[in-house]
Amino acid sequence: MTTPPKRLRGIDALRGAAALGVVVYHAVVQGPHVLPNNVLQYPVRLVQFASSFGYIGVFLFFVISGFCIHLQWARTKAAGTEPEIRFISFWKRRIRRLYPPYLIALLLFMLLTAATVGLNLTQFFFYDLGMHLLMLHNLDPNTCYTINGVFWTLAIEEQLYLAYFLLLFIRIRWGWGVTLAVCLLARLGWMGFSHLVWLKTGFGIPVPEAAASHWFTWALGAIGVEVMFGLVKLRGWSRDLRLATVLIVAASALSTYLPSISKDTLLHDTSWFLIHPLWGLGFFIVVNRTVLAENSWLRQAKLPSMVSFFSTLGIFSYSIYLTHELVIMQSWRWTNPTWLQLVNVWMVIIPATIIFAWLFFWFCEKPFMTTKPQPQITQITPILQEESA
Repeated sequence: MTTPPKRLRGIDALRGAAALGVVVYHAVVQGPHVLPNNVLQYPVRLVQFASSFGYIGVFLFFVISGFCIHLQWARTKAAGTEPEIRFISFWKRRIRRLYPPYLIALLLFMLLTAATVGLNLTQFFFYDLGMHLLMLHNLDPNTCYTINGVFWTLAIEEQLYLAYFLLLFIRIRWGWGVTLAVCLLARLGWMGFSHLVWLKTGFGIPVPEAAASHWFTWALGAIGVEVMFGLVKLRGWSRDLRLATVLIVAASALSTYLPSISKDTLLHDTSWFLIHPLWGLGFFIVVNRTVLAENSWLRQAKLPSMVSFFSTLGIFSYSIYLTHELVIMQSWRWTNPTWLQLVNVWMVIIPATIIFAWLFFWFCEKPFMTTKPQPQITQITPILQEESA
């Protein structure tokens, strides 16, 4: 049995598409929403509406993250060796790979703030900075969206890495069925805990910004990599893009209409509980189907041009995620403030964001990446079992 290549271009492409979706979302949402007084207002409205869902790329990131983190364990298991991932060495690799670029980006944002509006060196400033340095800022609503509003997702990633060893223990001891149930109970428990704290103290503990809320989604990515190696056998639904579309659209619709549902009702709480797991399941199917498609790309020795483009973005998607707000925040200073701002988004802001992230990648991220020579692989092992649904 052969093993997948070190780098799956399809996964890179999904990562790149998710990053671009988040960039478009922030670039359009944060810009002025001036509409033309003619027929052009309708395509402008359509683009604004479509881009408003770009944020769901975050949940695709969570699935991909679980997939990539579990890759070493699954690769070793598939090779017939009992996997052993040591806590200290695992965290050394994670910190060396992710923390330095994060610190540099954090410094850039602080310098930009100092140069524009100035820094107010209060007690809260140092508390806020400390929470960001410790990757705990997503647990306090007062620090969750400060400095750089997208950094809350990075804190979730770090906390999910910490929970990985508990996930492994439950998976090895009781299997994936129990593991997923525990992950869903963690989401439910966090929602209940947050509500109880609010009732008792009036303090709002973040729910969608908490790692416990997305543990299920992240675990699905880990299952996906075991499916790829044939360690887990799933039926045909797990690669059905039609089902994935239904799940993603359903979650997006629930997210859109949730504010109109009365709070503290069973319908509201049930809808809120289902949104992220539905996105997770939808993107889990997309990941499975993408990895399956890689077989044919390798056999044909030809990568589709769209996949090639997005996979290139995916290689430095972490840098895109770290820095895109920096470019977007500054872009309104020198772009047209009218409805043509939507044109500026595509012609100026997004290209500038990608170029800046590419430079940041080469000078601030790549030096901390460790690569080892890998044997050339010409074919991926059978990924999904051909079983009836």
